[in-house]
Amino acid sequence: MAVVPATRRSVAVPQPRRAPATRERRPQLRVVAEPRVRRLSLGAVTVLVVGGVFAVLFGLVVFHTVLLKNQQQLDHLDAQVTQEQAHYQQLRLQVAQLEAPQRILDVATTKLGMVPPAGTTYLTPAASAATSSAGASQGTSPSDTAAPSDDGASAWPQVKPYLGAAP
Repeated sequence: MAVVPATRRSVAVPQPRRAPATRERRPQLRVVAEPRVRRLSLGAVTVLVVGGVFAVLFGLVVFHTVLLKNQQQLDHLDAQVTQEQAHYQQLRLQVAQLEAPQRILDVATTKLGMVPPAGTTYLTPAASAATSSAGASQGTSPSDTAAPSDDGASAWPQVKPYLGAAP
C-alpha cells in the first residue's frame, strides 16, 4: 500500500470579536482602593523637630556672639573718645596758660629783656592829615599830629574813625 502524505490542515486565524453595531460597548468599571498617603513616622517627625530647635538655638548663639563682638568694639571706641576728649581739654588748658597776659609779661621781661613802659602815649592824627595824604608836605608839624594823653580811653573815640577796621 502506498502511503499518502498527510495534507496540512489549514489553521484559521481567529477574528476579533465584534460588538453588535447597534449598541456601544462601555468599559467595565471597577472600584479602586483609596491611594495611600505616605505619612512620616514618629521617629522622623521627632528628628525634624529636634533639628529645627537645634538650628534656632545655634542661630541665637551666633547672633549673640556677633552682638558681643560689636559691643566690645563700641566700648573700645567709647574709651578712645573719652581719652581724646581729656587730651583735648589738657591742650586747651595748656594754650590758655601760654596765652595768659601775666605769662607773656613774665617772658617779655625775663627772657627777652624788655622793660614795662613808664606811661602810655596815644597819637591822635589831625583831621587834615587823615583826609590828605600829603599832610607832611603842607607844613604840618609832628607836634600838630601827636598829642600826648594821660588817659587813653578819652582819646579812643577820636582815633577810632581813622583806624577803620583795625583795632
